[in-house]
Amino acid sequence: MLTILGVYPMFKRSKVVLSTIFALFFFAWLGSFRCGLVLGQDEGWVEQPEILKRIEKGFLDPPECKKVVEDGRIWIHRDEQAVIVDGYVCQRNAPLEMFACPIGTKEHESIVAVFAKSRFVHASLLAVGGSPGKPVAFEPKFTPASGTTVRVYALWHDEKGETQAILAQNWIRQTGTKKPMLWDWVFAGSKIYKDPDTGNESYLGDGGELVSVANFMTSTLDVAVKSDAANSGLVFEAYTDKIPKRFTPIRLVMVLSDQAPYSIDQAKPAQTNEKDQTNDKDQAELPKYLTEPVPKRLLEFLPPKKS
Repeated sequence: MLTILGVYPMFKRSKVVLSTIFALFFFAWLGSFRCGLVLGQDEGWVEQPEILKRIEKGFLDPPECKKVVEDGRIWIHRDEQAVIVDGYVCQRNAPLEMFACPIGTKEHESIVAVFAKSRFVHASLLAVGGSPGKPVAFEPKFTPASGTTVRVYALWHDEKGETQAILAQNWIRQTGTKKPMLWDWVFAGSKIYKDPDTGNESYLGDGGELVSVANFMTSTLDVAVKSDAANSGLVFEAYTDKIPKRFTPIRLVMVLSDQAPYSIDQAKPAQTNEKDQTNDKDQAELPKYLTEPVPKRLLEFLPPKKS
């Protein structure tokens, strides 16, 4: 009877229409990141050119550094073996696959978006003495990414215009805990794809995998994790309470290290006490750079806020 009256077909059509509208809305939202727009929690839609203006207004160029490309916010300091790149906080409360990505790529699953392509970060790491290893491999067995160890620091201005700094791992935590991610990043080097028809080459890390917290074969920087950790089920999220408000301009400083990458006893799943904090034994085993303040010399890469 419903079919005869036309009610049931109408109901089916309405469900299809609603599903289509929802899908269009979702993909429009997701695509907005690639169109230079960022959805703000407090400010509504903010265009990335506006964010860039804020960075240019508030950040002086890092002293004694050489700019890598004229249209990018990226520099090198050879003596410190450091790469400096500007960006902004794009997420404070989300599951993560990246710590940092180039703008217009994977802001929905990164904490920081930077105004430089991954290929330029790769070239800059080479220029200051970094050696790319190999990206992660999953077959025939899991092999973690390799390459020069890279320490990543985030610098920004507080409300008084003073420079603040933190080791990037402290903005990332294991999901559902208060334990920060402790793994080091290594210069994996991503991959280059050559189109068989045109011969054009593409640096795959430009698609978003600049500084990864999940293993990707296209990552420029990836976490150093051995095979037993690959199946441990560790998932990471933004450590919201420790991250400045969204759209805060950020200066990342990537510094080469000659130390072997740290992976907390091959990254065994975290064991926490009743207060969900790192126990004394774990704390005693941590390398000094994970517990000590950011070296003062690195703070000089971000002078106090321009008046």
